Amino acid sequence: MTVRYDANIIREHAAALYSRAARIVFMTGFIGCVFGAIAGGALGASSGGSRGVFMLLGALFGTLVGVTIGRGRAFVLQLQAQTALCQVAIEANTRRAADAAAEASRPVPSGHIAQVG
Repeated sequence: MTVRYDANIIREHAAALYSRAARIVFMTGFIGCVFGAIAGGALGASSGGSRGVFMLLGALFGTLVGVTIGRGRAFVLQLQAQTALCQVAIEANTRRAADAAAEASRPVPSGHIAQVG
């Protein structure tokens, strides 16, 4: 089995990385919200205060922390996607330059030129 270069596979991979980056921000925010609400509820129950207020504040803080972490991870995925797309562009430009150089180095077919006059 021979392995052949296919730029479309790299482009599909980059698109998958971008969609994963978009999902990861939402998911980490949601997970942070859930854990923050649980921690806030536990803190509210142990302090004897209003449990609902502590749950709400914990959920907001957890969401903020989760989204911040998610944005950092999403940036890494987007950077990987951009690196892959940059490599595809480099290959295309290099191939175009190599084809032009090969075309320029081909000898011009010379036919018999007769001088009239």
